[in-house]
Amino acid sequence: MELSKEMLQNMEQADIRDAVLDTLTDISKIEIDRNKPIAERVEAYVEAVGNPFLVRVGEYVVKIGYSDCEETLNDRMEQYIRKAAEINY
Repeated sequence: MELSKEMLQNMEQADIRDAVLDTLTDISKIEIDRNKPIAERVEAYVEAVGNPFLVRVGEYVVKIGYSDCEETLNDRMEQYIRKAAEINY
């Protein structure tokens, strides 16, 4: 699936309030082969969900934002957990 910059920008601007739950892909049911190169995994994910910025997780509509950085989601989750532990204890 070849996406232009304009197509991605339009997808990113989708309003969560206009989303129809039944038309969104439930990402909890998507399986991506982790043995494939990253570019192929990204392509498979985008093909599966259609709009990578607006998805469904069970009965919830989720708007996702992406940032261009070196940190992974796991890195960010670890930071969050450490910070939460400092605040609560």
